[in-house]
Amino acid sequence: MHRLPYDVKLAVVRLLSIRDILRLCATCKNWRALLSDRSLWHHALSRLLLRFPQPHLSRRLQEMAMEELKHQVLQAARLDRLWHALDYHPRLIRNFHCDSTVEHVNLVAGGNWLVIVLYDGSLQLHELGAPTPAATLSQSLTEDESVIYLSSCLSLTDDHEDLLILQMGVRYNQCNIYVYHVAVIDPSPAFLLVGKISVTGSVWCCASGGQLLVYGLESGGGDMILHVCPVGPQYSSLGAHKPQVSLNIGPWSADEDFTISVLSEHQLMLAYHGGLFIYEIPPLSMVDRSQSLRDTGDAELPPVRSVRPIWSCRCDIGSGIYRISPFSWGASAGVGEQPPKHPLVIAGTRALHVLRVHLNSQVDYREIPYPLALGAEIGYMGHGAVGVRRAIWDCTETRNGSLHVQFRTYSLPRSILDIGEDDPDYEPGELWVRGKLGSFSVTLDREEHLVNLCLEESSGRVCLLLNNITTGARRIAVVDTV
Repeated sequence: MHRLPYDVKLAVVRLLSIRDILRLCATCKNWRALLSDRSLWHHALSRLLLRFPQPHLSRRLQEMAMEELKHQVLQAARLDRLWHALDYHPRLIRNFHCDSTVEHVNLVAGGNWLVIVLYDGSLQLHELGAPTPAATLSQSLTEDESVIYLSSCLSLTDDHEDLLILQMGVRYNQCNIYVYHVAVIDPSPAFLLVGKISVTGSVWCCASGGQLLVYGLESGGGDMILHVCPVGPQYSSLGAHKPQVSLNIGPWSADEDFTISVLSEHQLMLAYHGGLFIYEIPPLSMVDRSQSLRDTGDAELPPVRSVRPIWSCRCDIGSGIYRISPFSWGASAGVGEQPPKHPLVIAGTRALHVLRVHLNSQVDYREIPYPLALGAEIGYMGHGAVGVRRAIWDCTETRNGSLHVQFRTYSLPRSILDIGEDDPDYEPGELWVRGKLGSFSVTLDREEHLVNLCLEESSGRVCLLLNNITTGARRIAVVDTV
C-alpha cells in the first residue's frame, strides 16, 4: 500500500477512525507524512462538528492552523476513550484562591475562559491563569437596594458566544434579569448586554433559547405563570412596545422548584422532581406598556392564557439539583418535520431520560437504565452537568472525614447519539447501548464542600467552586481530565 499515490492514501485515511489513523501511521513510516496534512485534520474536525456542533470552533474552522485542528481532534478522541475510566487520575488540577463573595463559576466554550459571579451581581471574565480579570461589570444598585437572591446559568447559542443569564432579586420585591453574550474573541473580551427585564415578585426560574427568554412568576393566587418574551438588540429599539405572551400552567406548590428548557420558538419544557411537561408557546402579541402607564399607572401585561401540557411524563429526575443537557437550536435544528439533531438528555436519579421533540408536537421518549451490575444502585447524585455526549456528577453524599470528593463520569449511550455499530469513530462495544460509567476524585481540605460544578465538554475541563465552612474562604479548582 505504500506505493499508492498520496491523494489515494489521503482518501483512504479519511475513512478511518482517529485511533486507526494513529495506529497505521505508527506502524508504517511511509504514511506518517499524512499526519502533517492540514486537510486530514480539517476533514476529521468537520466530521466531528457535523455530529456534535460546537459554534466556538465552527466559526474559526477555516482559519485554524494544522496543529490546532489536530489538537482538537485528538482531544476529542482521548475524552471518548478515558472519560468513563474507573478511578481515573486527572491530568492536571489547578487551584485558584478567590474572594469569599464568589457565588458561581462558569466555563466559557473552549474551556480557556471563566465567568465569575459575585454576590452583589458583579461579573468577572478571567482567562485561566491570568492574575487579573480581562473584563469586569458591576451592577448599578441604589443605596436602598441590596441583593436578596442570585442565580446564573450559561448556555451555548448557535450563532453567538456563550449566553449568560443573571437573575438578581433585590429589595422591594423586584427581580432584574440580565442577558449577556460573553465575547472572548473579537474585538476584546467583554460582557455584551443583550437584554434586561425587571419584574415585580420573585422569579422562580428563567431560561433562554434562540432569541426567547422564559421566566416563571407566581401569580399571587397560587398559580404559576410562565412569561415568554424576545431578547436582542432588535427588540431594544422597540422601547415599551414588545411582543410577549404569558402562560398560566395552573396551581403550583411553594416548595416545588423547577427548571425550564426552551426547545424551539414554539415549545418549552418544564422539569421538576415529579416529572416532565412540554408546552406549546402561542404567538407573541404586542403590548404597549407606556400607554398603560399613562392611563392607569400600572404596566399592562399581555393576556394570561391558561394552558395544558401537550405532553407529560411522571418520572424521578431528582429535586433542587437538575442535570439536564443544553439544548442549542437554530436554523439547522427542528426544520420541517425533522427532530433536532440532538435529543434532550436528563440524568435522573434512577435512569437516563431521553427526549426528541418534533415540531408537530410528537415526542419520542425513553428511559435508559444506568449500566450497573445486577442489584447495584447509582447512589447519591449531587451537583452535576450533562453535555451532548458526556455527563458528570458529585457522588459523595457524606465524606465522614475523607479528604476526597468522588465524581461519577458517564459516557452517554451510543444509541441516543444515533451512532451505529459500524461508525468509524467508535470501535465495536466501546460505548455500549447503555453507555459507560467511570470515576475520579479530587482532594479537598477537611472543612471544604462543593458549592458549584460546571463542565466544558469539548475540552473535558471541569471547574469546581469550593467553600471552607469554618473560615468562609473559597477557591476554584480547574480539573483537566485528559
